[in-house]
Amino acid sequence: MEIIINDEKVDYTVEDEKSLGDVLKSLEGWVAENGGIINTVSVDEREIAVGQQAEQLDKSISSINRLSLQTSSRFEHALSAIATVSVYIDRIAGDYLKSRNIDDYDLILEGINLISEGITCSLSTLHVRPIVIINDRGKSLGEILYNLKALIDLYEKQYVDGEGRQELKQVLIELQQLLPKMVNWALLKNSLYDVEMKGLEVSFLKTALADLESIAKKTIEKFERIGENLQVGRDGEAFQDLLFVTEIMDEIIFVLQFFMTAYSMDSTILSKSDLSMDELFEKFSTGLKKIEDSFRSEDLITVGDMLEYEIKPLFGEMIKLVHRVGVFIQ
Repeated sequence: MEIIINDEKVDYTVEDEKSLGDVLKSLEGWVAENGGIINTVSVDEREIAVGQQAEQLDKSISSINRLSLQTSSRFEHALSAIATVSVYIDRIAGDYLKSRNIDDYDLILEGINLISEGITCSLSTLHVRPIVIINDRGKSLGEILYNLKALIDLYEKQYVDGEGRQELKQVLIELQQLLPKMVNWALLKNSLYDVEMKGLEVSFLKTALADLESIAKKTIEKFERIGENLQVGRDGEAFQDLLFVTEIMDEIIFVLQFFMTAYSMDSTILSKSDLSMDELFEKFSTGLKKIEDSFRSEDLITVGDMLEYEIKPLFGEMIKLVHRVGVFIQ
């Protein structure tokens, strides 16, 4: 049996595989190890539709002359999924939500489930956190996805009435508006930009910094809330807020390091304190590690003290640094 992947013949030795399913499972693992995913499968020049693949898996490899696969990188697949999500949103918001046909109800529910899953899986594949993608009103993609999931849970139990359709349409419009920013964050996080930083790339880096500055300023209040929750025994809520702070810090550090690399800048250039960027990053990392260790040992007094007197002031310095970098690249 001849095996072709992306129009090139591959050297594949059949060992214990007896069926098409056995071979595809082996090839799928090999493709995944190389950062890819299988898009289409053709047997003897006939493409097998997704819905028919299960019927073909038991087919003996002795009856197959040529197996052809088309693959793409997981990154490309995720971006393609975002484009598909955009089409689904247009179709549901533009057509099905206007319909009063009861038969369209299942299509609406199936569609919004696919939208939620498509965005969530793409974010995971692209290593993009939904908390950093915000609209003009400061509402994050994470919040919008939460609202969509709540509507899905509701409409799995009851019919979508007129008011519900309007609410769902608004959520879908909010998602649609954030998809371009989601793609830009994906490109940034996966380091696909030219380090010379041309027009559009510079524009989005400024947007990313402005969004992070806005999010970080709102995050300051979480420091006080973490301490209060620890004092009254709401450790779970405190930990969630701490996790949010940690994730935002991680994103800020990534973007600032990307900026230094793209502009070939020394870490001391824009620092107005006694600490360079690298030293600031290091102090944050050390402080958060101590907090994590204290959490594990249930030393909550130390956690509260470190957050208030060490991490919070550093966080304030980081916000100022983000602002200065944003001004610098304008």
